[in-house]
Amino acid sequence: MAKEDRLSDLPDSILVHILSMICENTKDSKKLVRSSVLSKRWQFLWMSVPVQYHFIFPNREKHVVDYLNSIRRDLHYWRCCHKIRKFSVFYDTCDPQRVAKDVDLCFYFASKLANVEHFQFISDGGYVFPQFAYKNTSWRKLDIESCMELKPLADVKWSGIVSLSIGCTYLTDGSMEKILSGCPNLECLQLDHFWGFHRLEISNVKSRELIIDNLETDECDVWLDIIAPYIQNLKILESCRGIYLRNTR
Repeated sequence: MAKEDRLSDLPDSILVHILSMICENTKDSKKLVRSSVLSKRWQFLWMSVPVQYHFIFPNREKHVVDYLNSIRRDLHYWRCCHKIRKFSVFYDTCDPQRVAKDVDLCFYFASKLANVEHFQFISDGGYVFPQFAYKNTSWRKLDIESCMELKPLADVKWSGIVSLSIGCTYLTDGSMEKILSGCPNLECLQLDHFWGFHRLEISNVKSRELIIDNLETDECDVWLDIIAPYIQNLKILESCRGIYLRNTR
C-alpha cells in the first residue's frame, strides 16, 4: 500500500508559500530548484516562488572562470522563474574586459528574459549602461550606482518604474530629460553623488518624493535648477550648494 503524501495534496498556493519561507537569499534560492526532484507534483512549483538573487563578480583571477560558469548556469535556470523580487549585480573586478560580456548577460537577463521587479546594479565605475536595457516594463524599482555614464540614444521606456535611484554617475541634461520622460509612473527619485547636468524638471503629477544627496562637480560654476511643482517630500542632504528651487511646493 502506497504511503499517503498529505503534503503534496495541498493546493499550489500553500505549497508555494511553504517554499517561499525557505528562500531568503541566493544560497536558499538554489534549494528551490532541487525541490523539483521530489515528485512530479513538485516539479514546477519552484518557478512560482518570488526569489531574490545576487551576483558578486570576483576580483581575484583564480575565482573568475568558475564563477562566470556558475553565473551562466544559474541564469539558465532562473529565466523560468515567474517572478524575481530582487536581482542584484555587484561588479568590482580587476579584469573588466574579461567579464564585460557576462555583465551584459546579467543586464539582458534582468531587462529582457526574466520578470524582475527590483534591479540593482553597483559597479566600480567602469561599465556603461547598455542601450537595450533602456526598454523594460517589469522593473518597479531600479538602483544604479557608479555606472560610467547613463546616455540613452533613443527614447527611454521604463513604464513600470515607481522608484529610481542613481548614484555616482555622469548625466547630461538630455539624458536626464529622456529618463524622466520614460518613467510615466515614477513616484520617488533619488540622486546621490551625481554631476554633469544643470536642469532637473519633474513635471509628472505622480512624482511626489525627491532626494538630492551630494551634488558634485569639478567646475567652479556649480548650479542645479530644480523645477518640480508636484513634489511633496523634498530632501537635500550633504554638500548641495548651488541648488535653485523653482516652482516647488
